[in-house]
This record gives sequence, structure tokens and C-alpha cells, in this order.
Amino acid sequence: MSPCEELTAMIDEHLQEEAALYASGAMSRKEREEFELLLHCNTDLQKLVDDLHEAVATTLLAEPAAEARPSPELKARIFAQLEGRGQHTQQEAVVMTGPDGLVEWVSPAFSKLCGFSLDELRGKNLGPLLQGRLTDPAAAQRMHDAVHAARPCSETMINYRKDGSPYRVTIDITPILKRDGSLRCFVAREREAEE
Repeated sequence: MSPCEELTAMIDEHLQEEAALYASGAMSRKEREEFELLLHCNTDLQKLVDDLHEAVATTLLAEPAAEARPSPELKARIFAQLEGRGQHTQQEAVVMTGPDGLVEWVSPAFSKLCGFSLDELRGKNLGPLLQGRLTDPAAAQRMHDAVHAARPCSETMINYRKDGSPYRVTIDITPILKRDGSLRCFVAREREAEE
């Protein structure tokens, strides 16, 4: 079994289809943005997409017969995606939770931001761990309500590091849906906000 075949065996069929659509440029902007959130959280999926990008680029850059040449628009989309690949970095503070809101994965940048490791956070709800005395209860409730309703939301609030020190953070939460409309997971991107 080739490395690519081994990789696809680990990724469900729906994500394989989405990876192919992403690599070929066939997704809408919104679909691409949501899929890129999943790429932050899944190195196997990222590797599959990298392999697919390489295959697409190799196919497009080969000298095909004149009747099989891709359109200039398709070439431009592929090149734009290939250039954009370097912009996606693991330095962003990212959290992925299951549909139940419990942590499944955090990026190293998130651990650095809050002081908690993935092992300390896995299976837990972040609210009780990161919120405290200076956290705006109304902002926390709006986030809770949005997650409960599987709606995207963005809030800026005070959270607390593991050592108890407060920090101001902007949190953007995106529900990621399966093709059938059911909830796959939530992905939160966080960045320290200026006071």
C-alpha cells in the first residue's frame, strides 16, 4: 500500500471527497475557509491535501495535448491555492471540539497562549477552565448560546492562563458541518486582543 493509500484509509470518505474538491479549486470561498479550519487540526488530512495539490499541479504543469489544456482560469486558481498554502501556519491559536463542546485538539500556539497542554484539556469544556472574575458573563453566555445553536460567533473577553494571569482574547468559533448538515465539530481561532 502506498503512503497516499495508507493516508486515505485513515480519513473518512467524506473528508477525502472534500480534500479532492479543495485541491482542485472546486469549493466556494466559504467552503474553503471552513475546510482550512479542519486542516489546522488534522495533520493526516493536511498531508493528503498536500499530496493532492502536488498531483493537481503536476497534471496542470505537464505539457498536455492542446485539446486537453486546462483553462487559464483553472490554472490561476490552482496557482493561487499553491501560493496560499504557505500562509496556513500552525502558529495560530486553534481549538477543535467535538459536537458536545469538549476539547479534542489544541494547537501548540493555543497551549502557549493559555498554559494548558492538550493532555490537560482533552475531553474538557474550556469555559470553566479559562473564564474567571473579569470575564464578561454576557459575552460568555452569547458564546454558550451560539455553540448550543451551532452558529458561528465572535467575542472578545478576558480569559485566564493556567498560572491565573488574565489575558484579553478575541475568539472566533465556527461550527463545521457534514455534507448532510449534521454537526461535525467546532473550530475556534483565538488571538490576543489589545486592551
